[in-house]
Amino acid sequence: MKVMAERGYEGASIGAIAAAAHIVPGLVHYHFESKREILLAAVELLAQDYEARIERCLAVAAGDPEAELRAFIDAHLRVGEGADPQALACWICISGEALRDAGVQKAFAGALESAVRRLAAIVRRGARERVFSRARVDADAAAAAIVATIQGYFVLAATARDLIPPGSAAGATWAMASGLLGLSFGTRKASR
Repeated sequence: MKVMAERGYEGASIGAIAAAAHIVPGLVHYHFESKREILLAAVELLAQDYEARIERCLAVAAGDPEAELRAFIDAHLRVGEGADPQALACWICISGEALRDAGVQKAFAGALESAVRRLAAIVRRGARERVFSRARVDADAAAAAIVATIQGYFVLAATARDLIPPGSAAGATWAMASGLLGLSFGTRKASR
């Protein structure tokens, strides 16, 4: 993942991957038939790490749908503690390959589907509990929109970072999600 994060998929040779792992290239070939298999293993590893990180972030929210929504957004877009720029760079590399390779696209889509399903469950619960005030929140559409916004920020960060004002991604996504779901921008937090 380190090599792909630094050099992209095309630039990540088996030799460079072996050197980064401090092993001989033959050992890489013993475990992986091709560089594509390494990429697919990276998708799986990133998805597992992602699931664990989201679980930790949501546990802190203690079942409050608004706090879970904020934790979900922050887990993706806040910088600082817990941020993993190398994993993000690798994820962006994988997203580019997903456009070209159906197998990579399937694995990438599976990871995104998991995120959308998880977020949609939070939105549904928030609508049931009337935390989100929109009369008819389409949880699947709202979750897809929020995840698409997050993925869009990832691409901007990798390709045109100067377009994103420093420290603004999480707050702007929160404002968009608040409007979409009918939250009064932080009022529940202020009243606690």
